[in-house]
Amino acid sequence: MRTILRDLIRHCMLLFTLALIPSLLSSQSTQATPATALSEDNLSPAEFTVILKEAWTFLKDESDNYAKVVGKKTEFETTAEFEKRSVDARQAYLTKITKFIKDKKLDQRVIGVVLKAGLDQYDADNQVYSVTSPSTIDAPYNLPSVSTEVPPNNYVALSDSIRKGYRTSLIYLKFSPYFKWQVGRDIAKAARNDEASVFFKVRFKIEMGQGEVRKGARFAIVPKQIMLINQRANTVYWEQTLR
Repeated sequence: MRTILRDLIRHCMLLFTLALIPSLLSSQSTQATPATALSEDNLSPAEFTVILKEAWTFLKDESDNYAKVVGKKTEFETTAEFEKRSVDARQAYLTKITKFIKDKKLDQRVIGVVLKAGLDQYDADNQVYSVTSPSTIDAPYNLPSVSTEVPPNNYVALSDSIRKGYRTSLIYLKFSPYFKWQVGRDIAKAARNDEASVFFKVRFKIEMGQGEVRKGARFAIVPKQIMLINQRANTVYWEQTLR
């Protein structure tokens, strides 16, 4: 009886082990996974720039108008009257911004922008691919009336400079100089063979708001997620949530 019981227990343990092995192998292997489809998820840098500049221009115009309406306390205006006028103007200004955000669904939109990736060199010993991305996104300027920013993170940054008399503001991927992609050799080979389809994708949200009463507006281009993808195969090689 004990022999039959031991054989039964041994048989059950064998079945459990056989069932567990595939999941262990799967968790240890590097696989490309299907990409999740979102609306506005494959915009070019130029298409994203159009969205940014429309929102930024609206915010700048309304901020300038708000400052002009408030102005300074006039000669025949009491302090109480000036303060009330300032509060009313600010409320009207904030109402316009809120309406724009709702109309353009900026409180809901997550916009994916694809930036070309370059596969530089594969280190077979360490299974690391050095990847670059020379692509950039033209972005709005940073002005006293509108503070344009990309919040601090490990992968995406904003540069604002003047070159040959022209002001340039760019969003770029801040690899120095390479992104180190940990990947198995088989997937690395397949990626090299389909390099024209390999891109970085950054998903952004646009935030617009107003700081303190006498401060300028805030225009934030917020990266929420970064991925390395194969656009043709609609697969994700690597991804990282930001913030």
